[in-house]
Amino acid sequence: MNKNMHKHVRIVTVLFIILGAIYLLAFVFIAILGLMATYNRAQTGEVSLLPAMITGGLIILPLALLGVLHIITARAFRIGKAWSRIAMWILAILNLGNVPLGTGLGIYAVWVLIQTREEMQKISK
Repeated sequence: MNKNMHKHVRIVTVLFIILGAIYLLAFVFIAILGLMATYNRAQTGEVSLLPAMITGGLIILPLALLGVLHIITARAFRIGKAWSRIAMWILAILNLGNVPLGTGLGIYAVWVLIQTREEMQKISK
C-alpha cells in the first residue's frame, strides 16, 4: 500500500472512531433525557416506569451498538485485520443513509475500501 493510501486509511479510521463516539454520546444523552422524562411522568402517575424504560432502551440500543461497532471496526481496519474489511463495507453502506455527514463518510470509506482492495488481498495471502 502506498504512503498516500496509508493516510486515507488513517483518516477514515479516525473519522469512524469520531462517529462512533458521537453515537455513544447521543445514546447517553437520549438515555438521560428519557429516564428523566419517564421518571417525572411516573411520579405523576401518568405512565408506569418499567415498560417505558424497556421501550426506550430498545429504541436507543441500536445507537449504542453502532457506536461500539464503528470504534472496534475502525481500530481493527487500521491494523489490517481481515474481518474488518467486511465490517467496514457494512458500516460504510449503513452510513450512506445518514445525510449529510454520514453520506460523505460512507462515500469516502467506500472509496478507500476500493482503493485498498488489491493491497489487502496481497497481505492476506
